[in-house]
Amino acid sequence: DVNGVVAESCAPGVNSIAHTPSLHQRSAATAMWLERNRRILVQNDFSDPVVRPPQALIDQYGTQCQMMGPVVREGALTGWISVHYNPAPRVWSPEDVAALEQAVRTAHSVLDRA
Repeated sequence: DVNGVVAESCAPGVNSIAHTPSLHQRSAATAMWLERNRRILVQNDFSDPVVRPPQALIDQYGTQCQMMGPVVREGALTGWISVHYNPAPRVWSPEDVAALEQAVRTAHSVLDRA
């Protein structure tokens, strides 16, 4: 179930997404973008997004920007790794994007061994 969070790490004072079922992730415009494009989605600023993030992500969690990396298994989008930043909009660096790309490769490798 893609709406289920498998693992999460939060900074002190940041609400957990894992414990709030109100965020319907699979139907979000960002998840649909991943389904269509199958590549890293980088959103530096939610104030004028090309792909609208879930409003609950902004309202309940205070997220200002994010990156999402698709996890694709046997041709299907089975999940994603998302990185959220709450204090303010930010420009994700090439190193940030490369770290997410590596995390996605690692997830694929772990799933291949399972």
